[in-house]
Amino acid sequence: MAANALAYGFVQYSHLAAERVTTVGEAAIFAAIQESAAEYNRVASEMISMLALPVTKHTDRFTLPGTGTLQPLDENGEPVPVRPSGYYDVAYPIQGGGTAFGKNIVSEALMTVAEANRLTVEALKQDKDWMIRHMLSAMLDNTTWTYTDPQYGSLTIQPLANGDAVVYVRKGGSSSTDTHYLAQAAAISDVANPFPTIYDELMEHPSNSGPVVCYVPSALTAAIEALTSFVPVVDPDIAPGIASDRLVANSTAVRGWGDEVLGKVDKCWIVEARGLPSTHIVAHAIGAGPVLGMRQYPAPELQGLFTRNSQPAGNLTKTSFYRYAGFGAMNRVAAVVYYVGGGAYVIPTGYENPIS
Repeated sequence: MAANALAYGFVQYSHLAAERVTTVGEAAIFAAIQESAAEYNRVASEMISMLALPVTKHTDRFTLPGTGTLQPLDENGEPVPVRPSGYYDVAYPIQGGGTAFGKNIVSEALMTVAEANRLTVEALKQDKDWMIRHMLSAMLDNTTWTYTDPQYGSLTIQPLANGDAVVYVRKGGSSSTDTHYLAQAAAISDVANPFPTIYDELMEHPSNSGPVVCYVPSALTAAIEALTSFVPVVDPDIAPGIASDRLVANSTAVRGWGDEVLGKVDKCWIVEARGLPSTHIVAHAIGAGPVLGMRQYPAPELQGLFTRNSQPAGNLTKTSFYRYAGFGAMNRVAAVVYYVGGGAYVIPTGYENPIS
């Protein structure tokens, strides 16, 4: 087994790759699968923690940040009690997904440790794809949708701020409705640079603070890197020169669920996220906290990716992987989605809720 293809629980069996599972022991290999899922859950939770907060409740009330200033007082004055700011209600769905690999009496007897590892790695990759697509759909779809909860009935799942009747606080004390779904028809260039607009849209709210991280699809990276104001991160394999600017700040903390930190442009970190559709940028004001609520069942054994072994028929055994989770916008102004390719925002194909 190649080192980069090893699931966590199989590291201890790397020297037994060619051995049959029946020789090493079915129980030992299933324990390796469970250990792999547990470590994957830990890493995945860290990666998405900036963007999504795990919750077990089906609804929530998000309190808007306070605004205004102090009341004028003389030496005998007493301030008048002030009513807290407003709020809006949100809700979260919960959806199920799974995958499995099966064996009959022949394939079970012939299966090697390497093959069990490969099938486990594939299952973990499938869960990563499922999680990212569902997480993104909660932001890329700019419409509300109804989730029918078997226990709580119809729940209205909100997107980011989409121009509806909710009023949001702005810096300076004013409040108004807002939309965080923006678009431009022109390709990204120095004369059509979306990042100052993205930054200003996020920073106009007092609840938001930096750093601002823009997750960008691979298809837009060349145009972004060609911007005059783009500053790349230092490549650790290349000694920086003096002919051009190089970004030396610690970039690891802003990668989040993205794949590679590319640099900074107009106060925005640029992180390539290969799972994004080719025309959409997702920007997040990290200092505002998580954008989404990620709902899970309250029973710990149903949280994260978990595994089960079963025997559906006398000749067949199956190892299954299960995931139950759902995403909905919580802080509706902590992120902006920017569409490049049209004058009005368009939901990318395949990200309409409820996502299949």
